[in-house]
Amino acid sequence: MTVEPLENPDTEAGEVVAESEEENNKFKWYVVHSFSGYEQRVAKFLEGQLLRRYPGRIGKTLIPTEEITHRKNGKEYTREKKLYPGYVFVQLEISDEIIMDIRAMNNVSGFPPMNRGKPVPLTDPDMKRIQGQTTGTTDKKVVRIQFKVGQTVRVTDGPFRNFTGVVEAINAERGKVRIIFTIFGRKAPVEIDYKHVRMV
Repeated sequence: MTVEPLENPDTEAGEVVAESEEENNKFKWYVVHSFSGYEQRVAKFLEGQLLRRYPGRIGKTLIPTEEITHRKNGKEYTREKKLYPGYVFVQLEISDEIIMDIRAMNNVSGFPPMNRGKPVPLTDPDMKRIQGQTTGTTDKKVVRIQFKVGQTVRVTDGPFRNFTGVVEAINAERGKVRIIFTIFGRKAPVEIDYKHVRMV
């Protein structure tokens, strides 16, 4: 009687995990600047047409939002608010061809800050912070923020590093400063962690 060798399930599982980790490691998160109000359309293009053109090289897209609850006429309403209006976050295995195709897309201004050269990927801590804002997993605490509405400030870290803008609003409980940037002639309000903002 011939006994067939048993397959090693541990080996197969290990190979699957290794392949999954390798798949995740090839992607980096990038920021794409879209025209305000066209974020969903741009994300749909990235996940659809661009993915079909470059199979396996386009990962997830993210448009960070938060739920805003307010009362009107005695009723409570909840709506979604974009944390970064005019910006779409996307996982890419970057290449010159992909960069050119994204820059040539309708309703897209390119990659911030100046749409020049090769885009710089976001760091893992920055991306975890952004994803935490979306899922509500970031810690809430009241902080004392030194900035005032109307002051000109500069961002020192994150996807908007070296951007200069004007403080529009301050949320001490969340430790956030909403700054108005002027990018490609358009005003874009963005929430930034107060720790990444300095007075000019």
